[in-house]
Amino acid sequence: MVSRNETDRSSTASGVTEPSSGPLVEARSARRIVGQDLDEALTFFSDGYDLRAPRVRRVRATTPWTFAGVGDDRVSLRSSRFGVDLQSESRVDDAFLVAWMSSGASTITYDGSEVELRAGVPVVLPFADTYQLHHHDIALNLVHLDRDFVRSVVGDDDFSFEALRRPTAEGARIWQDTVRQLSPRWLDASNDMSPLEQRDAAESFVRAAIAAFPERSRWRAAVTGSGPEHERLRRALEFVHAHAREPIGTPEIAAASGLSPRGLQQSLKRNLGQTPGDVLRAARLDGARVDLLRGAPDGTTVAEIARTWGFGHLGRFSASYRSRFGELPSESLRAS
Repeated sequence: MVSRNETDRSSTASGVTEPSSGPLVEARSARRIVGQDLDEALTFFSDGYDLRAPRVRRVRATTPWTFAGVGDDRVSLRSSRFGVDLQSESRVDDAFLVAWMSSGASTITYDGSEVELRAGVPVVLPFADTYQLHHHDIALNLVHLDRDFVRSVVGDDDFSFEALRRPTAEGARIWQDTVRQLSPRWLDASNDMSPLEQRDAAESFVRAAIAAFPERSRWRAAVTGSGPEHERLRRALEFVHAHAREPIGTPEIAAASGLSPRGLQQSLKRNLGQTPGDVLRAARLDGARVDLLRGAPDGTTVAEIARTWGFGHLGRFSASYRSRFGELPSESLRAS
């Protein structure tokens, strides 16, 4: 075996830091590995990222690889270099992974689509679902955000990010500024961080990710399959939610999705047990609820909001609204 250099160290001797009150918090630990052994590299990366039946082709006589990371049980900042052509399936269920390349080439295939990573442009990798990766002589940076910690910050036990959606320019700036400001202190594991400082830093990474990357909408997450039909169905749902205020129906939704009207009806029935009318009605009710909760009782009426969202009969609107949300529209408006 080719020799390697590996260091593992914790920022405290005991491995944990204890705040004045509350549970023990895992201290940051650091790990760095440098090697050239291909089998050793595959074992290491397969264990950490659940690589399934990886296929590897050498791109040079030697196989240099490195890994460095500093993290606690909430957030981990990692970088790696793997000088091979690697194709594999992967899946991570316990953390959200924000990734961006420094060099090399990488293509992620997920939900029937291929996405090429761009140097310096961060994306969130697919979560709790299998995807295919193709890395070529890649240098990759990753921020691991613990799933349960992210959801506790958001206050939603089902929260997840929309996979592989690039951030807006402003979102990318927020993320990059946060990484730039916090990384030097976080990565210096030789200097202790107080429990409060450590948590604040971890929460700052999470809030930057929330600001930068789109949330996976519940309606989109309801389509769990991966294939051309499922992607067309997601396009249909995207169109419905983007145009729910407009006078659209099955023909317009089908055209936007790339399905025939009959194909749309069959796909919705098969995957969600719904009709196009059911989906459109639910989207309009959701939109009306947002407006009711944001409206001022003395400046907005239930009838006005109902008409805005295409409900011409106030009584039927109120009955549908109560069935979906467990309260009358007027109660939502008074709570705003």
